[in-house]
Amino acid sequence: MQSKKNKNTQRVRKNPLASRKKDGKIGHNINGNTDKKEREIVITLTPSLLVLASYILLLVSKFIDVTLLNRDNEYMSVIILQMMIFLLPAALWCMMKGEKYMKNLRLSLPKADTLFLIVCAAFVMMTGGILIAIVFQGLDGLSNNFSLYGTFISKQDGSVGNTLYLILAYAALPAVCEEFLFRGILCHEYESKGVFRAIALSSLFFALLHFNVQNLLVYLFCGVILALVLYATRSLWGAVVAHFLYNLFGVFGQPYIATLYRLTKDSRLLLMVVGIVFFLSAALFCSEASRLYKKYLRHGLKASYRTEIPSGNAYFTESFLDVLRDPFTLAAFGVYILALIISFF
Repeated sequence: MQSKKNKNTQRVRKNPLASRKKDGKIGHNINGNTDKKEREIVITLTPSLLVLASYILLLVSKFIDVTLLNRDNEYMSVIILQMMIFLLPAALWCMMKGEKYMKNLRLSLPKADTLFLIVCAAFVMMTGGILIAIVFQGLDGLSNNFSLYGTFISKQDGSVGNTLYLILAYAALPAVCEEFLFRGILCHEYESKGVFRAIALSSLFFALLHFNVQNLLVYLFCGVILALVLYATRSLWGAVVAHFLYNLFGVFGQPYIATLYRLTKDSRLLLMVVGIVFFLSAALFCSEASRLYKKYLRHGLKASYRTEIPSGNAYFTESFLDVLRDPFTLAAFGVYILALIISFF
């Protein structure tokens, strides 16, 4: 009787160990004990992964552009590369998020009463970009050619076919691809902790994307304006149209401004005209944004991104740091630095 009881006791003592081993939760510490749980490594996919993917793909495109730019299908190559760099990662992200995710990206067309704000925003970016370039690079910083990411340079020959290709490859497609990723997905992902956070981070990543230190502030400024257009119009396509108009000016308008300055050498006239247009368009932009927000308030149209944000500097700082110290963000910064180093050779 006693021996049978001892066997049952031994069986009870073995069962907890057996169940723990079955669950795969046993580990070994330094002393050889078996009561330490194995740690599971969990990788969380954050929006910074999209930024990293676009940076890597863009950097890779810089190595293959030598074999593409001298071919007859240059514009088609530019179109395909842009779709691979931006739309492919964005499409995969949306697929992982599920069918209803696209509804959060503000894909409805802008209302007719927002078109004037969109045009004003385009003029703010055009003139503001010129002024920033002049302040930090001088008047000689005005470029004769519009380029994409410092790699693909627009070349005009005056033909109808060439003009249409330039509009598609250098103005329309970059606007759609970049806005879908940066103002569409990134702003939506980051605005859960405040719109200011979404605007700042999406604009920073957008500016770094171009791998151009000289024009970094120009791209940062444009990124902020485009994000403001997104929230003022409540339509991603509003930002796309503003971006398209800015690119259109870069391809066809800015070279003439640079040429005009080099011919006249009248810097005061140039600065005066650009400055007047900038302040006028900025004032009209702010006025239109105010009118739209008053209309939304009057009709009870609440913003979908409005959330309760805890007060305090600690939360404000932490909401930025949790993105900036993300492993994917740090890797994206590393790719950016690598791209700058390569550009010097």
